[in-house]
Amino acid sequence: MNKYLQQCKGLLQSATHKIAIIGNESCDLDSAVSALALAFLLHQRPMLVEPWHTKDTVVFPVLNVLRSELPLKTEVTYFLKQRGISLNNLTCSDEIKWEDETNMDLVLVDHHLTKLGQPVIGIIDHRPVDVGVQQFNPQAFRTIELVGSCATLVGREILKSATAKQLTEGYEEALELLYGAIVLDTVNFSKEADKAKPLDYEIAESIEKETHSTTPENRDTHRESMFKSLVAARSDVSELNAYQLLLKDLKILSESNRVVTLPGFPMSVQEYLRLSGRKEHLSRFASTTKSNVVLLLGLKILPDGSVRRDIGVVPIDDKRLAEKIVAALLGDKSTSFGLEKIETENVADGATFFQQHSLKASRKQLIPIVKHVLSSL
Repeated sequence: MNKYLQQCKGLLQSATHKIAIIGNESCDLDSAVSALALAFLLHQRPMLVEPWHTKDTVVFPVLNVLRSELPLKTEVTYFLKQRGISLNNLTCSDEIKWEDETNMDLVLVDHHLTKLGQPVIGIIDHRPVDVGVQQFNPQAFRTIELVGSCATLVGREILKSATAKQLTEGYEEALELLYGAIVLDTVNFSKEADKAKPLDYEIAESIEKETHSTTPENRDTHRESMFKSLVAARSDVSELNAYQLLLKDLKILSESNRVVTLPGFPMSVQEYLRLSGRKEHLSRFASTTKSNVVLLLGLKILPDGSVRRDIGVVPIDDKRLAEKIVAALLGDKSTSFGLEKIETENVADGATFFQQHSLKASRKQLIPIVKHVLSSL
């Protein structure tokens, strides 16, 4: 994999045609490794992108994060280093002059809408479909399935495209990267979190067989060990301040001239609110992102593997929008977040905080609700 990534970096300046495999803007582990693994596959076997691929095409992965913010993605940097991948060989989004790339196509992984101007020729995603997906090239290959991890869908593509003997060095490494994301995204196949779908189980087991990473007897121990190490890496925020935590796992929704930001924390929101300087950092963050409302999303995994979620709705300069979002969350029947109001003092005027008792509902389910509110303004 390192050799492939080095090769990409060397060819990007001179390539006459490029296909960028890019993850979503949160650049979590699932998004990052899905981009790396799919790019490696399409580099070796470009069948999915054959109509757009020539002998001079360079297929390369892009981590959708600024280089300066890559260290904030602690579980990503930890896992890639552990797998022997040099961070210097990665391409981050700000290292490409997108406005100058007139002969580049895009494949989106772990999202299906983009503000980039290049043609989208492929999509692999695991979230509910936004109607905007219909804007894309009807010839583009498209896989959108509601599974626990996008890495599962990329893993299926690799496993059905070739065996280990048919691909060059790096094949097992790509699968191992995906395996880590599947274990983390499904909360180690937790029944309580209820993220894993049958395909997640199937692909994880197939990867275990292909890579000989564990035996059936040691499988549970192996998964638990990997899960705990990744959670520990994701939760290691010892070097991050309250501002950096807001950027660590961020989604931004913009519509009707309104901006709602959704930072996700590897801790509870209530813990975040106790951090030093968080008021000043929240104000700075809101100014930088031009946020009208900030939704703080907490996820805490306890030592016994159980999960706790909480939410904070913080109006910056639009209390009416914040109130509409709160009403929509409380009134939603399809997801049922199971919200219980928490009284929290001295945060922000009009801020509302909830304990979330439905652990199955995540940001993936929350985003369509917020989008609907924005579109109705």
